[in-house]
Amino acid sequence: MANKLGFGFMIFNKYPWLALPFQQLADTIVNNRAHHAMLINYIQGSGEEELINLLVNRLICQSSQQLEPCGNCHNCQLFLSQHHPDYYVITHEQGKQSIGIDQIRSISTKVYEKSQQGGNKIIWIKHAASMTEAAANALLKTLEEPPENTYFILSDEHNSQFLPTIHSRCFSYFLPIPKLEQSIDWLKKQHNHLYSDNELATALLLSENAPLNAAILLQPEKWQQRKSFCENLLEILPQNNFWQLAKTFNHEGFFEHITWFCALLSDALKAKQKVGRYIVNRDQVPLVRLLATKNNDEIASLYQIWLQARNLLLSVTGLNKELIIYNALAQSQLIGYQQQN
Repeated sequence: MANKLGFGFMIFNKYPWLALPFQQLADTIVNNRAHHAMLINYIQGSGEEELINLLVNRLICQSSQQLEPCGNCHNCQLFLSQHHPDYYVITHEQGKQSIGIDQIRSISTKVYEKSQQGGNKIIWIKHAASMTEAAANALLKTLEEPPENTYFILSDEHNSQFLPTIHSRCFSYFLPIPKLEQSIDWLKKQHNHLYSDNELATALLLSENAPLNAAILLQPEKWQQRKSFCENLLEILPQNNFWQLAKTFNHEGFFEHITWFCALLSDALKAKQKVGRYIVNRDQVPLVRLLATKNNDEIASLYQIWLQARNLLLSVTGLNKELIIYNALAQSQLIGYQQQN
């Protein structure tokens, strides 16, 4: 399935779990059954960018009769140099969190124009669920009466919400993540077998089993930050001195630290319920056991406090981040005092 330049082969060699999803999607192109609008959902860090880029390349290629793009024709060369005039990417404008109606109207005008290279026109809308309702409705009109030889790819994370009318006019596809064993083998190669199987499994489970995100977490500096955070927890938990956690939130990684803390508290609840096989932090069993010595109400209360802080930081802009964290620390400290008394 490799071409002269080996573009697809290199992708599959680097990310082997993408081979089957690409084959399934590219087969519809080769057999002239490709839907004019594809909605691709994914778990971030599972290779979504690489898959969609290869899919776009195949739609643009005018020479290949195989699943993969040829990599050699003029259209492939234009695409690979990021200068193809019939390929458009829409995403958030700088400083904004949504895709507005003007962006959609602008592209809708262009897609009704004649293809500059005489082939397909492709529009990739990244983070498509962030379209405003007006933008989504404007796109809907184009999806209902699509121009000839024009393909839309809408992509977003698996838990994103789309208007039912948009969803109903697209072919939906979920990019599957590889099995845990395959991801562990892949991560071993990426990190030259530096980590134990428990550490690799933990990184994957903390990353929703997405290999690329797990690889980022396993970068030595990042992984050491997590280890230091866990070691700090081991020290402060016996005294219920949660204020000591403040020093771990004095840098840009505080959001990750909250996520790690929530995962540990969730694991402690699993341990209390005797379902340890579902524990995420497999390399931190002593810490999980220490957390599990607290009663169910205390663990559940701490989990809710930090989960709420995480959700606030994730969903509400303009809030004072330090205030949210210190409020969570104060509530945690209060729970600790109540349990001691």
